[in-house]
Order: sequence, then C-alpha cells, then structure tokens
Amino acid sequence: MTWSAPSRVGAILLAILGIAYPVLVYFGLSIFSPRLILIMLIVAVVLRAALFLGSGKRAQAASFLVIAVILSSAGIASALVAIRFYPVIVSSTLAALFGLSLFSGMPMIERFARLRSGELDAYAIAYTRKLTGIWVGFFVLNGTVAAWTALYTSIETWTLYNGLISYVLIGVLFVGEWPVRRILRARHNRKSQNNPRQENA
Repeated sequence: MTWSAPSRVGAILLAILGIAYPVLVYFGLSIFSPRLILIMLIVAVVLRAALFLGSGKRAQAASFLVIAVILSSAGIASALVAIRFYPVIVSSTLAALFGLSLFSGMPMIERFARLRSGELDAYAIAYTRKLTGIWVGFFVLNGTVAAWTALYTSIETWTLYNGLISYVLIGVLFVGEWPVRRILRARHNRKSQNNPRQENA
C-alpha cells in the first residue's frame, strides 16, 4: 500500500519531531509540565504507529505501539523519568528488532540492501548479517549511555548526548561503514579472482 501525500507529510513531520525530541524537551520543560510533555509524546508515538499501520507496515506500527505502552506505564511512576527514558526505549526497541531479525530468516540490513540492490550474492548476505550485528551492538551501547544520562546527569548533559552526540555517532557508523565495505569487497573480489572455485562477488 502506498502512502498518500498527507501521510507522507505527517510521517516526515513526526520524524523531524522525533529527531529534535531532546531539544524540544529541554526547552519545553521551562514552559510545560513533564506530564503534559509525556502526553504529547505518547500522542505523537501513537500517530506514528497509525501512519505505519495505514501504509501496511505492521511490524513498525507494533513497535511504536509497544513504545507508547512502555511510556504510559513508566509515566504512572514518574512523567519526568518517562520522557527522559524515551531515547533509551527507542534504542532498546531498535536493538531488539535488529537482533531478532538475525534469527528470523533475513537480517535487517539485508532487507534494506535488497530494497536497493535486489539480489545479493553469498558474500553480501554474510556481510549484511555481520553489519546487522554491529548495529545491534551500537543500539545496546547507545541505549546504555542514554540510560546513564537519564538517571545520573543534568538535563543539559542528557540533551547534549541524546540530541547531538548520539546522532553524530550514528552518522559516523553509517558513513564510515561505506569505505570499509568497499575495501572488504575489493579484497574479496581479488581473492575470488585468484581462486576461481570461490563464489564471485
């Protein structure tokens, strides 16, 4: 099912809000109560789930609904803790999705690669599996640091890490992987040429 123009615009706006979330919380706490911010966050998460469900992406919709339930449950104890733990919940959810994909047929990175390139050879399939594992490790580490900032640091430090540093680290991993992939691929191709029995890349 394709997305309509309003759905695309809504998804883009919600994605931007999600990226800017730590900064919005930092400034929002000086104006609104933590509970009101939490309510707005839950509404945004549910809307994101509805957009995914409307486009037929049930797995993504289910993930956001789970996040909404966790936020709601955490908010019963403390709205402030719940809104500061949102990045932790997101990283944990991504780690779980990527990790489970390693045991459910097709790793997440392989799915992305097939959307772009179609068929993949044995080397590419093995590489995407390893890269999926690397992303799992990253999300676990990122979620751990995010949890530490939520529990033991000031709102300024929490905003700095979750609103800037974590995105820089994601960018470094995403961009830095490209030359590494090219180097490893070229090395594999040379070995394949030297050994005709080995599957070509």
